[in-house]
Amino acid sequence: MAKLDATVVYEIIVTVFLAFWFLITIICQFRNNTLSNFFKHKVDVFGLIPLWTFFAPHPGKRDYHLLYRDKITEDDYSEWQEMDITEERTFWSWLWNPEKRDKKILSDVVQSLVTMIPAYRKEELSLNLLMFSMPYIIVLHAVSQRKKQSEDVYRQFMLAETSGYRKETDPSLVLLSTFHQI
Repeated sequence: MAKLDATVVYEIIVTVFLAFWFLITIICQFRNNTLSNFFKHKVDVFGLIPLWTFFAPHPGKRDYHLLYRDKITEDDYSEWQEMDITEERTFWSWLWNPEKRDKKILSDVVQSLVTMIPAYRKEELSLNLLMFSMPYIIVLHAVSQRKKQSEDVYRQFMLAETSGYRKETDPSLVLLSTFHQI
């Protein structure tokens, strides 16, 4: 029997290790499995086994829309204007997309604000306290940066949601802010 070279031994060890890791990764994608639970909780002490849940367990089923309007006088309001919180992809977006981070931040903050609303609607917390939360302040700041109708203006924003790919449902109101002086 021929003597094995050291590099061949290392290649075999690395190949077996990577094959074993790949096999465990596939097994761990099925969550309700005894073997999966064993590997995730007993073997994977360093958290090296990935869990690929790109669109799961709760895929995004709703689109949120951020709208704002100005209060010009006591009885005069501007039309609702929609502020884009998502971006239309262009051919060159993969190469040059300077607005991507701003839109992503605003989208994430809107998502965060929407998830906070049910807690503030409970009896112990008031929706008025929501105005002091960081997501609310960030959304208000983003809306405040838009062009004003006049110098002394009050601005209100609204979060609405739609669902379905073709927007089968009418938008529903998620949050209507009070008027804020800008």
